Amino acid sequence: MTSENTVPQETSVNEFARGWSVLLAAFVGIGVSLTSMVYYATGIWVRPWQEEFGWTRAEIGAQQSISVLVLMLLATFAGRLIDRYGLRRVTCISLFGYGFMLLGFTQMTGDLWMLYALSAAYAVFGVASTALAFTRAVNAFFVKYRGLALGISLTSAGFMAYLMPRFMTPFVAENGWRAGYVVMFLIVMAALPVVYLLIRDAPDDDGSDDAAFAQMQTGLSLGDALRTVLFWKVAGIFFLVSVAVLGLVPAFIPLLQDAGMTATEAGGLAAVLGISVMVGRLLVGFLIDRIFAPYLTAVVFAVVGIGCLSLALGGVDYAMVAAIALGFAVGAEVDLIGYYTARYFGLAHYGAIYGLQYSIFILGAGVSPILIGHIWDVTGNYDFGLMLAAVLMLPVMAISLTLPRFTHK
Repeated sequence: MTSENTVPQETSVNEFARGWSVLLAAFVGIGVSLTSMVYYATGIWVRPWQEEFGWTRAEIGAQQSISVLVLMLLATFAGRLIDRYGLRRVTCISLFGYGFMLLGFTQMTGDLWMLYALSAAYAVFGVASTALAFTRAVNAFFVKYRGLALGISLTSAGFMAYLMPRFMTPFVAENGWRAGYVVMFLIVMAALPVVYLLIRDAPDDDGSDDAAFAQMQTGLSLGDALRTVLFWKVAGIFFLVSVAVLGLVPAFIPLLQDAGMTATEAGGLAAVLGISVMVGRLLVGFLIDRIFAPYLTAVVFAVVGIGCLSLALGGVDYAMVAAIALGFAVGAEVDLIGYYTARYFGLAHYGAIYGLQYSIFILGAGVSPILIGHIWDVTGNYDFGLMLAAVLMLPVMAISLTLPRFTHK
C-alpha cells in the first residue's frame, strides 16, 4: 500500500451513515441510465431488427455511435449545468425526458433515420443522468472510502449487465422487442422518485473539520486541467479502452448466437459478463483505496487483453473467460475515471472536468460499435476485433505506469 494513494483519516464522520441515501440514489440512477440499462440491452435488438427491417449490423451499430456522439458533445455542458443548478433539478429532468424517449422506439417502422433520430434524442435528454452526475455526489460524500463507495454505486450497472441479457433476451423472444422498450420506460419511471427524494450535491457544513466538505472548495478549473499533460494521459487511457471494449459488449450476444447458441443460452452466458461487471466494480473500488490506482489499472487491463485474445484464438469455448474479462473492463473504467478526476483535479469543478473526460471516453464508444460491426460485415466474425482489443491494452498499460502521485484528497 502506498501512502500517496490513501487519504488522511482525521475525519470522525461515519461516511456510510451520513451518505447512505446518496449512495442509494446514485446506485438506482446509474443503473437505469442510458449508459447502463440501455447499453446492456443493445445486443438484444440486433437480430430482431435485422430480421424485421433488414438492417446490417454496421447500420445498427451506428445507432449507438450517434447516441454516444451526442453524449460526447453535451457531457461537459451537462456537467456545468449540474455544477451551477444542482444535481436534483438537472438529473431528474434528464431522467424524465430520457424515459419518455424510450417509448418512441416502439413506433419505428423500418426507416433508419427514425432509429438515428431517436438515438440522438434520448441522448440529449439522458446525458445529465449518467455517471457524470451521480459520481459527483458520491465523490462529495466520501473521502476515506471513496473508491469503495464509487464501486458500490456503479455496481448497479453490473446488475443491469446481468439482468438485461438474462431476462430481457427471452422476454423479447416471446413478446417482441417493442415490449422490451416499454419495460425499460417503466423501470426509468419507477426510479425517478427515488432519485428525486434522496440525491444531494454535498454534505452540510456543520462547522467541523470535515474533509468531505472541505474538498468541495478545492481543485483546478477546466481550463487549468486542460493545460496539463496529466489530463490528456488519463483521457488517452480511457479512450483506448472504450475503442477496444465497448463495441464488443453489445456484440457478445450475437457472437454467441452466430456460434449456434439459442437466445436463452446466449443471454445466460452473457449474464456472466454482468456479474463480472459487478465484481469488477466492487473489487476495483475496494482496492483503489489501498493500492496506487495506476498500478491497479495496468493489471486490470492486462487481464482484459488476455481474455479477448483467448476468445479470438480459442473460439467459443473461451466465451466464459472473455465474458469475465470484458466485464472487468467495463467494471473498472467508470470507477477509475471518476476516481482519477477527483484525485488529480479536485472537486471544485468536477462536473466540467469529468464531463470532458467522459466525452473523450464516449468518443471511443462511438467509434467502437461501428468498427466492430464493420469487421463482422467484412469477415463474418469478430475475431479481428477481439485481437485488436488485446493489442490496444498494451499502450493502456504503458500510459498507466507513467501517471504521477495524487495531488488532491
